[in-house]
Amino acid sequence: MPLILPAPGIYELEEKRSRFIGLCEPVKSEVEAHKVIASVREANKGANHNVYAYSITQGNIIRFNDDGEPGGTAGMPVLNVFEKAGVINYVCVVTRYFGGTLLGAGGLVRAYTKAAKGAMEAAGPIVQVFYKHYQVTCDYAQYDKVKYNFDKWGVEVLDTQFTDTCTIYVRVQDELAQPFLEGGFYTIDIICDTE
Repeated sequence: MPLILPAPGIYELEEKRSRFIGLCEPVKSEVEAHKVIASVREANKGANHNVYAYSITQGNIIRFNDDGEPGGTAGMPVLNVFEKAGVINYVCVVTRYFGGTLLGAGGLVRAYTKAAKGAMEAAGPIVQVFYKHYQVTCDYAQYDKVKYNFDKWGVEVLDTQFTDTCTIYVRVQDELAQPFLEGGFYTIDIICDTE
């Protein structure tokens, strides 16, 4: 069962005089994730590194960046913390102020992992995400409008079949379902209750 962060979380630690600040936030789009990353970079202009990872279910987007740290020692460990916990729709940025002592690859992995995990835990108890699966039917003239609104509302398209009408199989988080259910220009059949 997927999990989400209920709120932002922040955690700070020091390793051999290097300061690591982990910040994570729930996000619903890649645009939101990039806004958080830009905000952290702006607030920490003097930092040596602003490593990040994020995962967005809409579009199945998973990204991470080492921001100048040796490959595989920063962004991937941050990503791994959230993937192992089963958390979706988040961004985590770990800022590092270099303290003058090299940590080595193992030390970097441990520090970035600890900062990301601390931020995730500081966000509070992780909440399960419940989905419903639907079959949506519309005519060809409405298809572009339907797809546009689905993207806007966070509806995840699983499959589409084109016959005399358009049949779209989707899943929607329960908490995001209201605008989708009130769409009005297509018909909806529920397929299964939760995932």
